[in-house]
Amino acid sequence: MKHPSFPVITSFIAAVAVMLVGVFFFFEPIAKIDTSFISVHPAVGLLVYVGLSMLLFVWATNLSKSVYKGALLVVAPQAILILDLAMRGNRGIVTAIAGVVLLFFTWFVVGLIYSRLVKYVDKSQNT
Repeated sequence: MKHPSFPVITSFIAAVAVMLVGVFFFFEPIAKIDTSFISVHPAVGLLVYVGLSMLLFVWATNLSKSVYKGALLVVAPQAILILDLAMRGNRGIVTAIAGVVLLFFTWFVVGLIYSRLVKYVDKSQNT
């Protein structure tokens, strides 16, 4: 009988292998020759980021039936990316911690406001 952690461990190994091969043979060669850069005003970048994040939040909230699970689904990948940047030396550890704290606080507030307004809208539609 296989141990319950067997699927997790083998999936972890597969992810590491695919990522290493993908980075070395696919991503890095493209990154070395890529000269196409996009430059938009920081406000436009922020609006695009928040808009895409809100779409993910609403989808995750509807799927999980929990605003806080939806918020966590938005925060977790970004926090993992911040951790990755800090571990590779591209971001200071204090900055990384501040970024993760800001993410958690932001999406907690978004979840709180969203949950209150959804209840209000549902109440007004039932009357």
